[in-house]
Amino acid sequence: MKIIYTLIVLLIGCLLAIQGSINTQLTTFLKHPLQGALVNFLVGFICLVGFNLILKTQTPDWGQLKIAPWYLFAGGMLGAIFVSSVIFFIPKIGVSTVLAASIAGQLVAASIIDHFGYFGLAVHPISAGRIAGILLLLGGIFLIQRY
Repeated sequence: MKIIYTLIVLLIGCLLAIQGSINTQLTTFLKHPLQGALVNFLVGFICLVGFNLILKTQTPDWGQLKIAPWYLFAGGMLGAIFVSSVIFFIPKIGVSTVLAASIAGQLVAASIIDHFGYFGLAVHPISAGRIAGILLLLGGIFLIQRY
């Protein structure tokens, strides 16, 4: 089952390349990357409302948000930074370089989070294999950007 989930996520990863490319093209009509990001999140918001209605999820307990740690609200801000940055950098360095570099950055941060179990997640110690994988990806960024 783990392989199937991994393949599904691999396909979803393909959507990020499409999303970044589409958002970059949209920005040519809107004249600024932040406007493209805003439209992206507005459409995403509408889709999520629709998904929740279709799947008949429970209404969030908004009162619980009052007791949630402040840093848990940073996810939306981090998503906005990511989407805006992708739109900004794709025309400058290309889709492949942007996504390879962002994936490498994600793996570095993920390895640290896994190793220490930050955010209440299970600990998955860093290993030589993981470090080698990250280093290979960093080498891949060099090759992608150079050729």
